[in-house]
Amino acid sequence: MKLDKKEAATVTDAIRFWEDTRKISPELANELRSSYEVRNSNVDTITRYAFISAVSCGLLAFGALVIDEKWVELLRKKWEFSEATVGMGFSVVAGVFIYLARRRKRKYPNAEISNESYNITIALSVAVAIAYWTRSLGLFNGHYAQPLLIATVVYGLIGGFLASQLLWIAMLLSLVGWWAVQTYEWTGGGFRFAGMNYPLSMTLWGLVIWASSWLVEKTKPLMSFERATYTFGLVLFLFAAWMLSIFGNYDDLSRWSAIKQGTLWYWSAGFTVVLAALTVYAFRSKNDTLRDSCLIFFLANIYTRYFEYFWDRTNKGIFFAILALSFWWVGRKAEQWRNQEKTA
Repeated sequence: MKLDKKEAATVTDAIRFWEDTRKISPELANELRSSYEVRNSNVDTITRYAFISAVSCGLLAFGALVIDEKWVELLRKKWEFSEATVGMGFSVVAGVFIYLARRRKRKYPNAEISNESYNITIALSVAVAIAYWTRSLGLFNGHYAQPLLIATVVYGLIGGFLASQLLWIAMLLSLVGWWAVQTYEWTGGGFRFAGMNYPLSMTLWGLVIWASSWLVEKTKPLMSFERATYTFGLVLFLFAAWMLSIFGNYDDLSRWSAIKQGTLWYWSAGFTVVLAALTVYAFRSKNDTLRDSCLIFFLANIYTRYFEYFWDRTNKGIFFAILALSFWWVGRKAEQWRNQEKTA
């Protein structure tokens, strides 16, 4: 088992304490010490960034070759393939990659980063297959709700089968996209669903996804996706709530532009109160993900309010000086928290 330096130091100290107090024998202590090794964080960092670069280049290449449908459509028209045939072909490609990914995961269970980057081919192949299948079956017709709903189900099933965090996140993205498009279609092309504009609707939808992480955690086959679901739902909730604090519940840009931003003070005040409450809870419960997310959006909230109310009234040099000091303060606090954790 590989541990980082901090984890390894904690385990080593614990083994030494047990050995000194004669709770374990020297033989068992040596056996425990040999059961783990220190992970090279520099190599891990280089590996992570290398795979991020590889995935980014792969996405760009796929987008240039497939998303714009130039070469696929040229081949389809040249060989007179139907859309169903193209959909079937990419389904076979996706199936082959799923089989290879499953076999690779069993062979290299600890190569998490490379395994996940390998799964990007599955996500892209499935996307093209769904696009052509829905077009061939007449489910598309300029509407994206049904393809996105199908993609949500397919990505969820494959993600669960391969225990892939990447495919699970693709499922969550498809789910959010489906909700946005479906509410648009339900309103007949409007931007207000059940009295809610998009920011308010997405705030509630993010809250639903965030809360669903509790259900995911309680479902044994899906337990490994709890953290991804929790983080995704939290970020979506905070981002949509931040947008809500700017636009209020307006669904018309011209009407929103005609009002003074001060008339929406209750939305920004509500967002600030929610952030403050969540930040306090995060510190008390020692929830790092919630704490860091809230602090980021707290800064975004402060700067947003400044641009709304004080941009034309404050010297720009003073503003950027305050900006620099605030980032220094955040960095200083982060350093203090890290030192406190090391001391503990």
